[in-house]
Amino acid sequence: MHTPYYLLVIMQKQLLCWLFSFLFFYASSQSSPDPSHWKTWVLHDISQVKLSGPPDKMQTQKELAEMKSKLEKLDKEMLYQIQYWDAGPPAYRWNELAYKLTTFENFNTFIRMPMAWMNIAIYDATVTAWKIKYEHQRKRPHEFSSSIKPVIGSPATPSYPCEHSVTAAAAANVLAYFFPELADSILKLAKEAAQSRIYAGMQYPSDVADGWKLGEQVATLVIEQAKKDGSGRQWKGIMPNDPKLWHGPYPVGITAASFKPIVLKSPNQFRPPAPPDFGKDMQALKDFKRNFQTDELALRWHALSGLDYWTDLASKKMFEYHLDKNTPECARIYTLLHVSLHDAAIAIMDAKYAYWGIRPFQYDTTFTPLFETPPFPGYPSGHAAASATAAGILASFFPGDAEFFVSKARECADSRFYGGIHFQTDNQTGLELGTKLAKYIMDTNATNDHVIK
Repeated sequence: MHTPYYLLVIMQKQLLCWLFSFLFFYASSQSSPDPSHWKTWVLHDISQVKLSGPPDKMQTQKELAEMKSKLEKLDKEMLYQIQYWDAGPPAYRWNELAYKLTTFENFNTFIRMPMAWMNIAIYDATVTAWKIKYEHQRKRPHEFSSSIKPVIGSPATPSYPCEHSVTAAAAANVLAYFFPELADSILKLAKEAAQSRIYAGMQYPSDVADGWKLGEQVATLVIEQAKKDGSGRQWKGIMPNDPKLWHGPYPVGITAASFKPIVLKSPNQFRPPAPPDFGKDMQALKDFKRNFQTDELALRWHALSGLDYWTDLASKKMFEYHLDKNTPECARIYTLLHVSLHDAAIAIMDAKYAYWGIRPFQYDTTFTPLFETPPFPGYPSGHAAASATAAGILASFFPGDAEFFVSKARECADSRFYGGIHFQTDNQTGLELGTKLAKYIMDTNATNDHVIK
């Protein structure tokens, strides 16, 4: 039985994409700079971090004895915790937790994009940890003593400080700031993640303790910057009284238009031109025939925050391309993805409230959308702009999948038209805005101009 020609073409295309990505990552791994020399975002000098360094040989022997005792008492629950926190790079579980916390239900917190600040803290703490690791070159416990038998695979990096503890402390302290009502639970999880490395036989107690101190110190610096984002401002303006513009009880998210971007020079740096009259767009919506497939796409994307979908997709690609053991590179990908989404949120709200673009159900009161329309202007589409931003960032890291990322951004944009809450012009403008923003942020990162001042 012969394989159909069209399937051969598809298989060949997929093979070429995978080969291109493999060659890209092989070249990157051979030529990428030492992570310890990467520019950090908030931490300007390693002297800002105070650590005592690994203990002496006598204290190390005591630590080994403590570890051996714990390894002998391992139970199923602890083994589960070890395996859970060891999955993927150290930042993986924290990004998974963070997007579950960051929901539309608390829009004031959502629009501040806590995941950007969390990942900045993880990244800066990780890069600093790599500097310290290779400064001290401390051997892993099982390399120092044959009496220690790790229950998981060992990274090919020095032991001090513990990268999982660094990440856990950095992530948890930032999340505790944004979600104070959950602070105790979040920090408890972080302590569990850190301690799991001792029970796994992977790191000394002093690696974990100082890793926590490092992550905590970096988180404090990042929180200081997050507090300056402008989110405390109150809106005291007046809504326009024009039937051709968006109107509602309150302009939700309007203060985000004046938030301080992390990378963009200003909120309006990529502001699109004013929208046209939506007459033709309205007719296109009224002529559109919904079906089961379009309704399903509209409802699926409407149920997503965007942070969940694009974060999971980034994680999936890290696993597919075997980057999950490259802790600094994964921290870098997560950070650029979420910093871009942070600035995209500001740019989106800037454009929305620059023009107060009307929504379809307001333009034509006889029109009924598939579901409730969000309580802010329509032009440009936030889902479209954010998805195009995320697609552009991920395409930079995984070029073999660029076409797929772009197609998902387009699908997200189209879904807003299918749902009847956006005009086609809203979506197209959003896609263009996100594409420009992603390119600018990757270009800026390449020249190390991203440092927060």
